[in-house]
Amino acid sequence: SIVLFQILLLVGLLSAKRFPRMPEYCLHDKDYEELLKIVTILEASDRVGGRIRTYRPEGQDWYVELGAMRLPKSHRLVREFITQFNLKLNPFIQTDDNAWYFFNHTRIRAEEVIRNPDILNYTVKPSERGKSATQLYRETLNKAMKTFHTTNCMEYLAKYDSFSTKSLPLLILLDAFSLTGWLFRLHFLPGFSRTFQKALPNVIRFNCTVEKIIRKGNKVRVSYRTLNTLAPSVITADYVLVTSTARATRSIQFLPPLSPPKAQVLRSVHYGSSTKIALACSEKFWEKDGIRGGQSITDRPSRFIYYLSHNFTSGMGVILASYTWNNDAKYFLPLTDEASLEVVLQDLSDIHQMSKEYLQYICDQHVIEKWELDRHAMGAFAAFTPYQFVDYSQALFEQEGRVHFAGEHTAQPHAWIDTSIKSAVRAASNIHHDS
Repeated sequence: SIVLFQILLLVGLLSAKRFPRMPEYCLHDKDYEELLKIVTILEASDRVGGRIRTYRPEGQDWYVELGAMRLPKSHRLVREFITQFNLKLNPFIQTDDNAWYFFNHTRIRAEEVIRNPDILNYTVKPSERGKSATQLYRETLNKAMKTFHTTNCMEYLAKYDSFSTKSLPLLILLDAFSLTGWLFRLHFLPGFSRTFQKALPNVIRFNCTVEKIIRKGNKVRVSYRTLNTLAPSVITADYVLVTSTARATRSIQFLPPLSPPKAQVLRSVHYGSSTKIALACSEKFWEKDGIRGGQSITDRPSRFIYYLSHNFTSGMGVILASYTWNNDAKYFLPLTDEASLEVVLQDLSDIHQMSKEYLQYICDQHVIEKWELDRHAMGAFAAFTPYQFVDYSQALFEQEGRVHFAGEHTAQPHAWIDTSIKSAVRAASNIHHDS
């Protein structure tokens, strides 16, 4: 099956005679057109992409990624689709020496912090003095990685699962660390999800909210409701693949009910929160500080500020004025858009030494995404708490009869597009073997 990330995908009427022998088939496979005739995708929203969301205001040429936005070179499955579709990548500049650190009411250039990390005046152990946060992070993981390379993966996971944190899952850290120099190999791809829609003509049904999935014999009946309809519609399939988030999946009634282990993991999986606040500015004010990309970091509510380096014909500049995770992201949840803008504009004013009124004048367009409030995703990404890797990983992707499950929460490392695809390939393979 072709899977759009984080979409509720229903693989219908799969026939062993017509399904390719291996799940690794590509878009140019001779059976592809035939396969499209027997696959139906029910999408709850009015667009493709799920937590990949490119915001493009109508009638303007600027855009910003409100969801996933970075594609490490080592993510082979994502890169394979990019190659298949012949898509163009934009480099994502992660760091800039001229960017700012603004901590404890002190403003310092990034290059100064790199030269002398102690300048931030944080209390550290004597052995940690003179080392940057990145160095300390790598040293810590180096010790773990030495053991990891000589240990059975599941034994290693069981040993260190208790050290997981709510802020960042252990396996995400290990994955990032394994990408030597990964910060300099990230790419940004505008409109990634729209390409998949073009490759799936007459397959996706939008604004279809699934209410029930009923298993009976060798068939699965799916009851869903479209906009402005009183009665639900029903589609019958041989197999169903659910790729909604764990939280969203709980809104579906399963008959017979899901097994107790499956129901428990869907109920218990911890999700991280994420908030993005982007501004479109008639002037790239950050370039006055010599900044051409990268990020500024602060202990103020904005936390991480990204200066997007791509250019638009209109001359507009786009700044991700705040990108926050978890508790930092939750700070913005109760705030109105107006209040959120006041916060980030004040932070930008203090960091760049410009009046807030001037910034309001040149940055008169904005967009805010609070993923925890998104009614389809209900969170940004899975972020396992201690012991959830060991206790929940297998139960999350295990099938329930002819109903299969995929998504970034069902495989590791969480929070990556590549993981979503990997989980879909695994599910497609399982469906193929079952059929």
